[in-house]
Amino acid sequence: MAITFRDKLLADINEVPESMLPQLYAIVHTIKEQMFMDIPLKKKAVIVRQLGSAKGRIWMSDDFNEPLPEEIVAEFYK
Repeated sequence: MAITFRDKLLADINEVPESMLPQLYAIVHTIKEQMFMDIPLKKKAVIVRQLGSAKGRIWMSDDFNEPLPEEIVAEFYK
């Protein structure tokens, strides 16, 4: 089994005493900011939804809320 850099890093972090974790976090956060400062952030797409826009486009069977037949329910518990 290959050990990844992530595994090595997590193992090293697990060895850090609990009292030093805030300092380690501050250091890692600073390094992360410096590494990625020149990379533009991706903007999240904003989806604008209008209530009722799908009205008349969706059909639901009249028996949708009825219990499933026993043979179908039995398939779930195999």
